[in-house]
Formats: sequence, structure tokens, C-alpha cells
Amino acid sequence: MNGWNFAEIWERIADKFGDSPAQIQGDRVDTWSDFDRRADGVAATLLSSGAVHQDKVALYLYNCPEYLETTFACYKAGLVPVNTNYRYVADELLYLWDNADAVAVVFHGAFTETIASIRHQLDQIATWLWVDDGHGGCPDWARPYEQAALTETPRVTGPVPAAATTSS
Repeated sequence: MNGWNFAEIWERIADKFGDSPAQIQGDRVDTWSDFDRRADGVAATLLSSGAVHQDKVALYLYNCPEYLETTFACYKAGLVPVNTNYRYVADELLYLWDNADAVAVVFHGAFTETIASIRHQLDQIATWLWVDDGHGGCPDWARPYEQAALTETPRVTGPVPAAATTSS
């Protein structure tokens, strides 16, 4: 298993058990095929928005399927997911995302107002993916997460680090 990552492991599970449940939240059941396909859409969106190997993606979400989908997407694309505590206030968000050099943020709609008050101070963040949680509509400066997740794309494969390509 030298050189494998979570994305490759989860993709193999999706290939073998595609119709089996991967995530269940209330009445929502996503199969391994759904999980894999949606993560590919998010990964492709992040990459097409300019994210490159080892860039950071902040996850400012409550517990939800989109959290794991985005994490999977990051692993596929060679990006780094950065957990963001949903209790953080504006100053803490600024500190975390600036110091992490985040280039993208995936956030629940409930956090739109807080983000809107600080995003002008976060010029390095090029991509804002809004997850609909019933708290208002998608702001004009963000893209709906569902649009990204439903992006048609072949399986996304991120760059392979040099150490993984050399033989011992």
C-alpha cells in the first residue's frame, strides 16, 4: 500500500461496492458511487478554480455529508482540508484561514453573514462554495455546492508526489 491515500482506498471501495450505502443522514442515503462521483465534481471545481497541489481548503460546516465529500475531494485533488470550528467568530476565522493560506472555503449558509463581514480581508480565497442548509440563498460571491458536486467529470486524480513515484 506504499503511496496510497484515502482517496484511492475510497475509490476502490466505490468500484467494488458502488450500490452500497456510504453515508446516511436522516432520509438521505448516498451510495459509494454517489459519494465518489460527487467528490469528483467538487475536486474538479476546486482545481478549475485555480487550486494546486497542497493548497488548503477550509471546511466551515456542521456535521453533514458535504463535509466528508469535500474531504474526499481534497484527497482526490491533492489538496489539504482544514477543519474550521463552527463556533469560531470573525477574528478567529481570519486568523485561521489567513495563516492556513486557504484558497477555498466550503461553508453552510448559516455562516454567510459572518463570512460576508470578513471576506474582503481574505484576498487569497478564490473559491467560496455555499452549502444550502435552509438559511437564506446563495450569496452572489459564492457558488452553490450542489452545482459543484453535480459537475460531470471523469474521476479526478491529483498529482503524485515525487517520493511515491520513485522505487526503492
